[in-house]
Amino acid sequence: MLVGRVVNLPYYGKDRDMVTITNLRIAMAICLFLLGACSCVAGLWTILARRYQQALRSISAHSARVSSKAITDVGLAPLIEAFSGLINALDQLIRTTVGIGVFLCLAGAGLCLAAFWMLSTI
Repeated sequence: MLVGRVVNLPYYGKDRDMVTITNLRIAMAICLFLLGACSCVAGLWTILARRYQQALRSISAHSARVSSKAITDVGLAPLIEAFSGLINALDQLIRTTVGIGVFLCLAGAGLCLAAFWMLSTI
């Protein structure tokens, strides 16, 4: 029998819940900040990668060679138009890629600001 023995039970009061909620908010803010920082890095990488620059230069060089031959051969006119369309498509692709990079940077900055706000309201 356990007569006269005191058992220490854990305290689950209001103070313990506040610590848990505070720790949870700090963990959420850290995760948001890391996600925002990764988003900013991915956006900058997308903007600065210049993946399509080499392809655009190569197509422009080939286009110049074909256009110089097209002066003497009328049959190459459709090929010149195709090169022009391809260059315009690559230019639009580069603009879209830069736009995605800017969006990622702005979204990352927004997430970092949200994380700072979460920490400042604790």
